[in-house]
Amino acid sequence: MIRIDLHDGDGAARHREAVLQVWNEVFGPPDDAEAWRTDVWDRHRARADFRLATAHDDDRLVGFGWGYTGQRGQYWSDLVLDRLGLTVADWVGGHFELVELAALAEVRGQGVGGRLHDTLLSDLPHRRALLGTTDDPRAPAVRLYTNRGWQRLGKQSPTDQVMGKDLTAGPSRLTG
Repeated sequence: MIRIDLHDGDGAARHREAVLQVWNEVFGPPDDAEAWRTDVWDRHRARADFRLATAHDDDRLVGFGWGYTGQRGQYWSDLVLDRLGLTVADWVGGHFELVELAALAEVRGQGVGGRLHDTLLSDLPHRRALLGTTDDPRAPAVRLYTNRGWQRLGKQSPTDQVMGKDLTAGPSRLTG
């Protein structure tokens, strides 16, 4: 049985190398693993309200997801405002930013991504959440987010979109 756990920034520190291994398998290895450790992992882990959801099969990490409080003045938040303008102004700043969600191929289709998603969004004080993902409605990630109540807010690039979720509407969870 796959176990899902939630960690804050300090608790997440011990999972860095296992997260990097899953990252390598799901997204491909970063050009510079040490730069990933400092410029991606440590920078994100230091943000307000950082949380990491981990999926373990016995002691082996098979998936993860992370996010934090997004604010204006941060790179992605400002990019979203620049690209989508006033249509997202009320969404950006003080939102929960779902940054990464990944599961190894061997556990896909077993509900791991959905459980990671639900754990990351559980018991948040935020009113809204944002994420960036592919614009392909057939993609598993887009289907997961749509099934859990996310809505398309606009195109971030020719191939990517920004999605938002109203967290005050209550949970929108499906089994699996």
